[in-house]
Amino acid sequence: MCGKSVCLAPLVLLILPGLAPAQLLIHYQFDETTGLVAVDTSGKGNEGTLRAVDAAATTVDANWVAAGWLDGALSFNGTFGVVLPAENLGLRSDAGTVAFWMNKPSLAGAINTIWWGGDNTTGGGFGPENEMHIHTEAVGAGIWMGGELSFHGQNNPNFHLHSDPNKGEAGNAPQAPILMADGQWHHVAATWGNEDGNVKLYLDGVLLHELAYGDRSYALNHMYLGQMANGSRTYNGLLDEVQIYGRALTADEVQSLVQGVLALSYQASLPDPADEITEVPRDAVLRWMTGDTARTHNVYFGTNAEDVNEATPADPRGVLVSPNQTDAAYDPPGLLDYDQTYFWRVDEVEADGATVHRGEVWSFTAVNFIVVDDFERYRGEEPDRLFDAWLDGWGTENNGAVVGHAKPPYVEQTILHQGNQSMPLYYDTDFKYSETVRTLEGPAGDWTADGVQELALWFRGYPAYLGGFAEEPAGTYTIHGAGTDIWGAADEFHFAFKELTGAVTITARVESVTATNEYAKAGVMVRDTLDPNSRNAAVFVTPMQGVRFQYRNTVAAATVSEFAAGLTAPYWVKVERTAGGLIRAYHSPDGATWTRFSLQSVGMTMPVYVGLAVTSHAPNVVCAGVFSHVTITGAGSDTPWIDQDVGIRGNRAERIYVALNDTVVYHEDPNATLAETWTEWRIPLQEFAEQGVNLSGVSQIAVGVGTKDDAAAPGGPGLLYLDDIRLYRP
Repeated sequence: MCGKSVCLAPLVLLILPGLAPAQLLIHYQFDETTGLVAVDTSGKGNEGTLRAVDAAATTVDANWVAAGWLDGALSFNGTFGVVLPAENLGLRSDAGTVAFWMNKPSLAGAINTIWWGGDNTTGGGFGPENEMHIHTEAVGAGIWMGGELSFHGQNNPNFHLHSDPNKGEAGNAPQAPILMADGQWHHVAATWGNEDGNVKLYLDGVLLHELAYGDRSYALNHMYLGQMANGSRTYNGLLDEVQIYGRALTADEVQSLVQGVLALSYQASLPDPADEITEVPRDAVLRWMTGDTARTHNVYFGTNAEDVNEATPADPRGVLVSPNQTDAAYDPPGLLDYDQTYFWRVDEVEADGATVHRGEVWSFTAVNFIVVDDFERYRGEEPDRLFDAWLDGWGTENNGAVVGHAKPPYVEQTILHQGNQSMPLYYDTDFKYSETVRTLEGPAGDWTADGVQELALWFRGYPAYLGGFAEEPAGTYTIHGAGTDIWGAADEFHFAFKELTGAVTITARVESVTATNEYAKAGVMVRDTLDPNSRNAAVFVTPMQGVRFQYRNTVAAATVSEFAAGLTAPYWVKVERTAGGLIRAYHSPDGATWTRFSLQSVGMTMPVYVGLAVTSHAPNVVCAGVFSHVTITGAGSDTPWIDQDVGIRGNRAERIYVALNDTVVYHEDPNATLAETWTEWRIPLQEFAEQGVNLSGVSQIAVGVGTKDDAAAPGGPGLLYLDDIRLYRP
């Protein structure tokens, strides 16, 4: 069925008989009618999975409709997205195309994501992560309804294409916006890595906007339809005939897509290793995506760029390493040379043997190091768990190190230097030392091989722990807290609490709250869990925005608030919760005459956490909240106070060290654990040799926090990530 106001003929997807476009990576026709799988009709088997954006949801509200642009379509309602098997595609920021038909988008927020691709799972649209995405957006409330089409990406520089390119910067007022919510089907195509060096946005086959494209290269090994990677800024509207190509289509090819004709690709593309990439393993196998009409492949490979560029079957120049091969992969004999740049080219040969489609010359550079541990091999099952190889202090009294997260697969898969995994090292140096040790055997212990001279490792920590709680004088409590806010779908604050059961009440007089932000908060809270996205109810005093009653009655849902304007500290606040979940929240100028906010119900499970909360509404900035006349009722109210950060990770400042065979070298920074970005530490191996270490017989490597073997000094906890431990050649 065609839903366009003017149907384009013929309304079938055309392609030559017997050919499936090799460089069409994904084609979702969305004709399934039921189920949670988007079938890939490209022939590659890259099915998508429909998944709720709310991690706590147990069902997916999928809505397959019969009236798409061509046959069926998928209607997105903001509660689910489609997760693509991006790790199988080989697509990168270097070149590609995303195309689809869309209809009836509605603005559920300022940004509504149609497609997102990047090398991470935390990207939310415009942060520091490597990502690109197609979306509809509104510049500001009341400017217009219907949404402007946009294509944004991280690069050098970042780009932001619009269906109103005349307006200039993204935040400017529109000049002549093309709006998408007109009830018609529209074809959208975004291409990057074009032969002219531009990134482009097309609507219904017409080029809307193009900009110069940078050279930042990153994998698009995570992709979603209908959401950002972090589940935010979801899409509401119809999608049909979603296609992703492994190269940038030309303007003529985009126009063909509008007419229902799939694009053919004749050259080899999507090289693996990627073009101009460095640190390629010495045992790498070269792979590529074949041209659509290719039957065999001529592979040219060598260290001379001119020879690889100019060689032919008649003049092979010693670099035609595999003529007329049928596989789309070539394994160079032996190992690649250290730190050597290689050049390669694949010419695609058609069945007649005479028609040859010359490929581009690609290059890569081999590693100049030996891997000690890149943490990629570890899994969630014995004997391949992280802590099966890296022994820690679990079950001991003096060693405060714990390797790995609490749940399988134990490795970190989001905070990474390179690859897909890093090692989390939880430490505690409070009258403990913290160290993890790995045993090396056989050739792995010969640290003189191949002329290696330096040990390197990458590490990353967190900012200093800023939270604090003290009672001084008796009956007066001061809480120090940082954090972005107690608001939205997740909170960041410092919390002093008690675990109670049954009906509970907490009352306090907020004496003062530091004006780190007009929305800084100090108040009383009842909370279901200590997770950042927990259900809760609270009353806060702010420096300039009055007294606020806030509650979140669904995990990870938006916070709702009511406020009494013009009120400042000192002021009294109170929250009562019945065993059945009824919430009564109050404020008072004197602790005697109370004004109640609206009656609410917030479901929680016992025990609940009842206490005092402070947030600075400014990351890494400390806000002080001072409380007096604090009273708590409920079973357990006589237990001691507990305090901790919620939603904020902070580290105890410590130095770190590496030890070989128990011989130690310390990092020069005494606060190394506070590094907020990935930091490389290189250690000349001579520093160990000068202390008597036999570098040809290294039997153990240890990484530690604090002072080795010192369990007599006060300290504190933290979390450090380690990745890519290597031995470098000169």
